[in-house]
Amino acid sequence: MNTSRTTRKQLVTQNALAIAAAYALTTIHHLYGGLVDKAPNRLRVPAIMAVPTLAARAALHRYERTGSKTALVTSATVTSVAWVALSGLLHGGYAHAYKDVLFLTGGPAKLYYPLNPSEHYPPDDLFFEITGVLETATAYLVARSTYRLIRQARP
Repeated sequence: MNTSRTTRKQLVTQNALAIAAAYALTTIHHLYGGLVDKAPNRLRVPAIMAVPTLAARAALHRYERTGSKTALVTSATVTSVAWVALSGLLHGGYAHAYKDVLFLTGGPAKLYYPLNPSEHYPPDDLFFEITGVLETATAYLVARSTYRLIRQARP
């Protein structure tokens, strides 16, 4: 899709949907993991991640209505930190994809533990690992839609 022909409203909608998809996936992943592993800390993640989700969506809505560059920067910053860096790269990428590749290739657990010493290793639940790895995919969608929104806003 050509962003020069894509309206601000369409790009905001795409970004909002990407953020919603990331939030839905992390909610499913953490509620499932919290219940299966009896890990109450995981059950808190949806409530914690609701804060940046609501902040980003509110700023997106303001940007859509007003074209405010401050609103766009706020949304892009919150989204990039919460959904791309933390959820996508750190959680999906390191805590799941890296851990799974390490396990599947026979790598030593000591290569995994330094950044996540309390996490169970080896991975033992396919649904939990797949939904965790998929957080990298939703992070990509969020990053891409955020980039397109910023690119369209540039003069």
